[in-house]
Amino acid sequence: MIVGFIGAGNMATGIARGWASAAGEPGAPDSMLFTDAAPDKARALADEVSSATVTGEAIEGARELAGASDLVVLAVKPNVLDEVATDLKDAGVPVVSILAGTTLERLQAALPGTELVRVMPNLGAQLRQAVLCIAFGDGTSDELRERATELLGLLGDVMELDEGLIDAASAIMGCTPGYLALMAEVLVEEGAKLGLTEEQSLRMVALSMAATGALLDHHEPAALKKAVASPGGMTEAGLDALEERGLRDTLRAAVDSSLERVR
Repeated sequence: MIVGFIGAGNMATGIARGWASAAGEPGAPDSMLFTDAAPDKARALADEVSSATVTGEAIEGARELAGASDLVVLAVKPNVLDEVATDLKDAGVPVVSILAGTTLERLQAALPGTELVRVMPNLGAQLRQAVLCIAFGDGTSDELRERATELLGLLGDVMELDEGLIDAASAIMGCTPGYLALMAEVLVEEGAKLGLTEEQSLRMVALSMAATGALLDHHEPAALKKAVASPGGMTEAGLDALEERGLRDTLRAAVDSSLERVR
């Protein structure tokens, strides 16, 4: 399968890296094509993903890329959708859109007659540990549903949702890596103040976060929190400080702000 990317930004890069690492597995792309408003970015990404088992190539122009692809990943800024659609709508190639805040109705208006899949992924895609929330357009064939689900499944956990829930899901899973990275930044800074090296602190925090994610597959958050926070212990004192300073309300405000922005 030849997959073309229109846009070579951070999320497109993460997806391409994930598929490159899956090269040779059933359903993985044999070739990936890239085009971007900054041609150097497309060339750099094509070079990065190229290997003995997958080909990467930079293409100049969305029209040319669509004509050479079996499926297109649309990864541009939403405000240039109509401009890109001019090059895409006559190609007859299925489109997987990762455009934030851009509904299937809006996509169908820009790309009439095109088979569409709307996906909201997160950056875990490059490690093949993503959450990918998916919704299908009207008239999407069973063949494309199966192909897209298999292809995206190489990147992580695919969750089909009613489209009305996509923005809510994005505010939770799409933004979570950023929130955790902010927490990690602060904890690493504090570790350095206490005499640890930044490298030591970052490794401790990263491994602890990874382990916590795995534990949450087996325990409810409240139960895990209780198990970690022994009465009178260090964790309890830290959690009390977070509660006193309004961490819950701060996180709720973050989710609300994310939703307000995307809507």
